[in-house]
Amino acid sequence: MSSEIENEVLTEFKHIAKPLMELGLYDSTGEFIRDVAKDFIKHKVEIYKKQLKAFEQKYRMSFDAFSKKLEKGASIAQEDEWMEWEASENMLKAWKQAAKETGVSA
Repeated sequence: MSSEIENEVLTEFKHIAKPLMELGLYDSTGEFIRDVAKDFIKHKVEIYKKQLKAFEQKYRMSFDAFSKKLEKGASIAQEDEWMEWEASENMLKAWKQAAKETGVSA
């Protein structure tokens, strides 16, 4: 990230954090950024869990079972659903890894 962009991002975070710090909700911009990042990570994990649950309920099977079913042949719509389902699986793994690396319980 260029230093110009970094400065812009930091300035924006400071601008957003300032009134919250003045209200005594945060002691520092860093604390605010960490809190926002934790909430964002938790939110992303929940979004992808809900998407996966919706696919499992719609097809009444796991992603692996759906994948095996499509090996025998699939419509374009089913292939599209499979790609969305796979993307949700991958994104959940990525956000869970982000949670683990940042110490967020998700």
